[in-house]
Amino acid sequence: MNLSKKLLFFLVVFLWRYIFSDVYFIKVCIKNNTKKFDLVGYQKNSIFLQLKTKKVKELKINQQISCLFVKPDKIQILDKIYSLPVKLYSQGKIKIDGNIYPGEIEVFSKDGQTISLVNNVNIETYLYGVVPYEISPSWTDEMLKIQSIIARTYTIANLNRHKEDGFDLCSTVHCQVYKGINENMELRIKKAVDSTKGLVVVDKNNEHLVQTYYHATCGGATEDVSEVWYEVSSIKSLKGVKCEFCKNSPYYSWECDFDIKEFVSELKYNGFVIGDKIKSISVLSKTKNDRIKDLQIIGNKDKIILSGENLRKIFGYNKIKSTKIDKIEIDNNRIYFYGKGWGHGIGLCQWGANELTKQGKSFKEVIEYYYPKTKIKKLY
Repeated sequence: MNLSKKLLFFLVVFLWRYIFSDVYFIKVCIKNNTKKFDLVGYQKNSIFLQLKTKKVKELKINQQISCLFVKPDKIQILDKIYSLPVKLYSQGKIKIDGNIYPGEIEVFSKDGQTISLVNNVNIETYLYGVVPYEISPSWTDEMLKIQSIIARTYTIANLNRHKEDGFDLCSTVHCQVYKGINENMELRIKKAVDSTKGLVVVDKNNEHLVQTYYHATCGGATEDVSEVWYEVSSIKSLKGVKCEFCKNSPYYSWECDFDIKEFVSELKYNGFVIGDKIKSISVLSKTKNDRIKDLQIIGNKDKIILSGENLRKIFGYNKIKSTKIDKIEIDNNRIYFYGKGWGHGIGLCQWGANELTKQGKSFKEVIEYYYPKTKIKKLY
């Protein structure tokens, strides 16, 4: 088969998958605000490059190469310069910066200073690259099904979240962690996604998709969404529930500390100037399940009121793991935080859910517990 026929055949097969597929295709940003990326074919050496003119070229890439952004709207691939946007696809998969991606990769620049790479991918295939990074692949089969269902629901409910940026979802914790397809992916992951294909969480009454927020560990109870994110109205499916099932989580209790000088310096960097010393720090208000809503920090020059969510944002979500803070102490020029749980505390507690499946609860029972007044529906 000559090159032109080969390209035509491949394009027809590729487009057929898009047009006649019974599932969603989504656009996931895998790299943003970058100036280069490494590229190589996976399983097949040939990578097809669709140019801005829609012309398609076949590239033979036998080893990893670096692709460089050329300001303001071009890219260099194999010593040749092409105008953006371009698309990359393969009969196999494409490896970018060490991660393996199925589907199509779109490369474009919105600001003339950097480029974005977006993976156009079938949602079910996308979930193969989400589930093992959002929970431990060693957890129960039933928990892998739960994560598949809530991740699928979250994806569809949040399509176009990054519409202004040119894609649906990002690949970080802001949306969902996605690192492509692991070449050593456990069959249990694939089985969990495949066996729940099309299943989503919906409101029991109107069957609207639910915002299936989830987090690692709640620390004793999940929270009403309106108490954590003030701008969000109360939602029946995101009411807090008691959870005594995550006590085995390594994040059930935590503590962290900061040097006072570093602490006030970080506040200043984020626009909160209180001086160079802290006189006191006190909690002003809490949610019904003891998460900090607001706290007051009094310095030697000024005082500020800071929300619990802003506290985590400023000092790091991995450092101050939650707003469920039991005690704050100042001693010997250091400030100490003692708390419970990891994450925002809204929706499903992953460690708690996994424990419930160990006790024999089904994915349906667990999901309907953490998302009250909901049910599972087959969307496709």
